[in-house]
Amino acid sequence: MDMQHLEFWHWLIFGMLLMALEVLAPAMVVMWFGFGAMVAGVALWLIPSLSLGIQILIFALVSLVSVFGWRKSRFREENIHSDTPELNNRLHSHIGKAYVLTEAISNGRGTIRVGDTAWRVSGADLPAGTRVRVTGVDGVIFTVEKSAG
Repeated sequence: MDMQHLEFWHWLIFGMLLMALEVLAPAMVVMWFGFGAMVAGVALWLIPSLSLGIQILIFALVSLVSVFGWRKSRFREENIHSDTPELNNRLHSHIGKAYVLTEAISNGRGTIRVGDTAWRVSGADLPAGTRVRVTGVDGVIFTVEKSAG
């Protein structure tokens, strides 16, 4: 067989082999190169006069666009589900915890101390020394309410 002339079925077989290889290398990458080869085969079937360079270009472009498109859609933040979604968000880890106001909440703003750090809080006006519970986070400001205990 002359490498200057590939038949459409060569691309289709190559694509199927690459897709089958995905079983041995389950990284979901080889499959997309198989898809690119199959698209190149279909393009050659539709346009038999395509040069080898154009066929390879179709294969490469479709493969790369497929890989990057899949990775982008697969790893978007809203697609990642976790039983502890706030694990790496230190501020959210304080929700539900109780602290004492070090500065009264006046006009909706006050301060609590967490360890050696002062944090701004928002909530109903309360005097300094009141025990509050963190109910949410708005940017870098804790939302608090008066604690029952």
